[in-house]
Amino acid sequence: MFNYVTAFLVIGLSLGTPTSIDVPGESLTNPLPPDLHPGSVGPTVVDLQERLVAAGFFPGRTDGVYGRQTVGAVLAFQKLYDLERTAVFRQEDWPLLERQITGPGPAPEPDRIEVDLRRQVLYLIEAETIAGVFPISSANGEPYRNARGRLIHAVTPEGRFEFNRSRKGWWESYLGFLYSPFYFYGGYALHGSRSVPAFPASHGCVRVEIEDMDFLKTRIELGMPIYLYGDQISRQELITP
Repeated sequence: MFNYVTAFLVIGLSLGTPTSIDVPGESLTNPLPPDLHPGSVGPTVVDLQERLVAAGFFPGRTDGVYGRQTVGAVLAFQKLYDLERTAVFRQEDWPLLERQITGPGPAPEPDRIEVDLRRQVLYLIEAETIAGVFPISSANGEPYRNARGRLIHAVTPEGRFEFNRSRKGWWESYLGFLYSPFYFYGGYALHGSRSVPAFPASHGCVRVEIEDMDFLKTRIELGMPIYLYGDQISRQELITP
């Protein structure tokens, strides 16, 4: 399969136009692939899925179908690079997949979860290396009634916490269903959900896609730290002694 990204990065390229490259013994001109949308199928989608995996995102099976899991990976990509959250992978986005994700920076614990509430992404960090970037949806700030019937506003707690308990499979709370929740502060949890929009939408928990949670639950251990920041608290405030 032709490497569109390598061609795209040749000196003198012009975004959005055919790119000429010199190969020993021949000269090739190749158009960039078209924008890819949810529902797109074919070998270019396979190429995208493979490159998303290599870059640290999780598009699901490499099956050439731009389905829900690939949509989630593209949204994580768009959130990470502060692009418009459309779930459409554009022609001009291919070079960004060649970038190495540097992550949020070092912290005292080499293995941890970090949640950037502003960007709406979750970093899985193992041995101080980014093992994956996932889309999340956190608290929407809207009013709702808690378990005691008190009217409060949806807020995701910020700070450094540790996962202290977990449950397997689906569990029903008074606010809805949680898939394989890992709790970090009272009833607040990181959990799988069938609704993970591109914007904050929860009552306070951190939602991830079901397939993402199936992966994350194999890497999270009780006692593992989780950092949440980006709304009221900066990351620097959490890691500064």
